[in-house]
Amino acid sequence: MNDPGVRRGDHVPLDQRYHGADPIEWCGAAVYPMYTEALPVGTTAVHLRALSVMAPEDVTGLGLGLSVHDGHVNLNGKALPGVDIWYEALVTGIDITVTADAPDALFTLTPVWVAESGTHQSWTGNYGMVVDLLPDGASTLWCSTGPGTPDFNELVVELTTGPATRVDPVPAAELTAPLSPITAAPQSPDVGTALYDLGTAMHERGEHDSARLLWTQAARAGHPGAAYDLGTLFYQAGDDEAAQQWWQTAAHEDPRAAASLTALLERP
Repeated sequence: MNDPGVRRGDHVPLDQRYHGADPIEWCGAAVYPMYTEALPVGTTAVHLRALSVMAPEDVTGLGLGLSVHDGHVNLNGKALPGVDIWYEALVTGIDITVTADAPDALFTLTPVWVAESGTHQSWTGNYGMVVDLLPDGASTLWCSTGPGTPDFNELVVELTTGPATRVDPVPAAELTAPLSPITAAPQSPDVGTALYDLGTAMHERGEHDSARLLWTQAARAGHPGAAYDLGTLFYQAGDDEAAQQWWQTAAHEDPRAAASLTALLERP
């Protein structure tokens, strides 16, 4: 593909352009808020290797946040929902083993960085990925961090996945502490929106169990629409107690949830 590291004088940051997990167009390239891949049953080896790095001046650390939904990362005998993998580990190549705990498990990758202030950041500003799917099954991830204008040459990583024959320990110094048990960035509305949209796509294909799981994760990440839809699913299934719980969660932000909750509570 053509080098996607093109800068453009546009003051609207990429994080305000995303609508869920779908890509947007930027200078002729499809830019994703995160890379998503389904996991087969069992344990999978995720191999990541940095091909190049050109971190901006105001970024002191650069890497990828890996989060597993309906599964876990295997790290030194522990089952973790996710880890941040920094450039120091990526430059020599690293294998992370992840295990699917449900048939519809998936993992996501998104850029993470350390700002000049020393804070770890993700899901903000001009972050994103251009994904090159190669014929041999590998992928190249061209990553832009949030600060400055979009530049997808800041971190370029090769990704391959395959069956894991064994689970080897990974030096903890190469990774961060565990992330939230829900998502890689639980305080960001972008994460909830992305998970909600993935769930909606599953629901539209008739995969209602997958939709319910993704909507549950989105709702726990603070997405009121996901909580409303969950309540509706449970109400249609005859579980009024669960429906009430999720509608109460969303009622202060979603008028549909408030109306449904009132109707449920006033029902004879």
